Amino acid sequence: MATQSTKPWGLYLITCLTALAAAATAAFWVLGALALPQSPSSTATLVPGAAPPDPQALARALGGGIAVAAQVAPTVSTQYQLLGVVSGPVGKGYALLVVGNAPPKSYSVGATVGDGQVLQSVSTRGAKIGNSLQGETLADLSLPKTTSN
Repeated sequence: MATQSTKPWGLYLITCLTALAAAATAAFWVLGALALPQSPSSTATLVPGAAPPDPQALARALGGGIAVAAQVAPTVSTQYQLLGVVSGPVGKGYALLVVGNAPPKSYSVGATVGDGQVLQSVSTRGAKIGNSLQGETLADLSLPKTTSN
């Protein structure tokens, strides 16, 4: 005797749609991870002559009461302003400096900073500028001490 069997087509359909959704999700994340930025506008640009943001207003906008570490330290020479340092092994490192009224620029140790002067060395909180790499230090720049709240 022959029996009639009913196949669960609804179950097959739901299984197929779930598998397609999983494959589409995986493809979306893989292609998104492999994609390179298409537009250079996603990088930060520095506009010459633009005034820097008010540190106090920026601190309030980002949660208030936060000490701003990017304050410009008083320097021996008013021609140079130290904004940041990246110190590495002895004799290596970078300093973010403002020379005169020019926009901030990164300088490596030994690079000519301005008027024939070179960045002699960097430390965790400062930088030294002189006429030569081994010569007398003309400006000893340092970042301000941060206060923790």
